[in-house]
Amino acid sequence: MRDRKILEFLEDLSSSKPSPGGGSAGDLILSISASLISMVFSLSKGIENYSDEVKILRDEFFNLSIEDEDVFNKVMDVYKLPKNSEEEKKFRREKIEEVLKNATEIPFKALKLSKKLIPYIEILLKDGNKNAISDVGVAILSLKSGAISSYLNVLINLKSIKDIEFIQKIKSEAEKIKREIEEFCEKSFNEVLNYLNQ
Repeated sequence: MRDRKILEFLEDLSSSKPSPGGGSAGDLILSISASLISMVFSLSKGIENYSDEVKILRDEFFNLSIEDEDVFNKVMDVYKLPKNSEEEKKFRREKIEEVLKNATEIPFKALKLSKKLIPYIEILLKDGNKNAISDVGVAILSLKSGAISSYLNVLINLKSIKDIEFIQKIKSEAEKIKREIEEFCEKSFNEVLNYLNQ
């Protein structure tokens, strides 16, 4: 996706191609959230330096969007492996498990990384340029949407994995992070609304 124009990405997303899909889109939404946060910092006197920190997170989300697309293509390739003999079936099963775990790790990483946007939003709610408070609101909504998108992609990959211990560990932590982000986003978005309705 790195060299594609946004309209080309959207065209691919709209098509019947297996990728990009919801995982890549969710990471891009998180990248947009970070971009908005960075923008408001750059417009806020005295806290402009945070802008560059958030840009690092923006780029990490963007890179995860590319990784998600790549690993999904690898998943599709593994499912095409031959299964004529017991040996081939065993090899195929092992490869599927391996690549699905890799595919799970990418949205799980995005979900964990999304928590790092929370402290920056808190700073903006307290000290940010109030003329850009609506942009903070959009960043909050994007954070929630992107994080839940990552959570959903964790779940869909876990459904096809056989390793129970791996499933329980990832699912438990993912649910905890999702709850934290939902609670934060509800509270902080209400702060934005309250300010705009004054």
